[in-house]
Amino acid sequence: MTFDAKAMSLKYRIALSIATLSFVPNIVVLAGFLLSTRGQNSEIWLPLLLWAPFLALGSAGVGYLVATVLMRPVDELTRSLAYLRSTERVLAELTLPRPKERPPAEIAELREGFEELLEHLRQVMEGREAVFATLAHDLKTPLLAAIRALEYLEDADSIGPLRRKEVIRDLWKELSRSYWLVENLLTASRLETQKPNPEMLNLRAMLEDLRLRFADPAKQAGISLEVAGAGQARVDRHLLERALTNLITNALRHAKNRVMLRAGDGWVEVEDDGPGLPDSLERLSQPFRSQRLRGVRAGSAGLGMYVARRVAEVHGGKLESPSGQLGGACLRLRLN
Repeated sequence: MTFDAKAMSLKYRIALSIATLSFVPNIVVLAGFLLSTRGQNSEIWLPLLLWAPFLALGSAGVGYLVATVLMRPVDELTRSLAYLRSTERVLAELTLPRPKERPPAEIAELREGFEELLEHLRQVMEGREAVFATLAHDLKTPLLAAIRALEYLEDADSIGPLRRKEVIRDLWKELSRSYWLVENLLTASRLETQKPNPEMLNLRAMLEDLRLRFADPAKQAGISLEVAGAGQARVDRHLLERALTNLITNALRHAKNRVMLRAGDGWVEVEDDGPGLPDSLERLSQPFRSQRLRGVRAGSAGLGMYVARRVAEVHGGKLESPSGQLGGACLRLRLN
């Protein structure tokens, strides 16, 4: 076995350091004494030379003992981590075993860091479970409705063209819900894995395009969709369109008569004259959490609001809820 200094454990490095600090001063003093005698009192040379190996062994023993005491909290933490690797408990039940003795401040800080990491992993797992639950609920419902509509159309030969158009329109709505959910999931994934591609945009022009895109749904719902203000911002066009699409869709769903789209330098906002936000903006913008809020349909706000918040954040801004003029919900994307 070859000696590898890089592979030496911390414990043996500490022991070697302590042993060296203990042995070198003594051997220097011993060598100085022997040199000072210059052959005089030669009868004491042999005992002194024989004493040197015992001094080296004693220094090594002291170093190893001190290193063992110093490394005891680290060894205990290592055993705790080994326990976490070998246990068959689920992540929600994992926690570091309590230390047998109070650890030093540095080791206590490490333990706290590991506990925070475990908590973060638990939150990630909860998020994954929420994703699966959202997909199971929000995709299953429209897809099942679409399947039933297709089965109905297959057997309904005498329903007439008007009724057939109504069924096809309902089928389109249900499939559109599934499509927008998938689009939001893809955008959420992109926000976490890719950097935005910013370009200088005319925000008023973008809002006008979105007003035209949502003109028919707004007209069918009897809602006036208006645009006001003007401004510019350096943003990723695709991400901003996805965020605004989510906010406009929510506004049209809850508005009574009006939805206003506004722009300024570095910000855009969507306001409606509906009942307002059913809960705090912080809770509403948590992904896959909206189904827990009373009065909010599952999947109708949580992911969309989360995407809007993250779009603002990746551009150095935030999602705000300022006081509006219409009395309903007012959501502003501050982009820088």
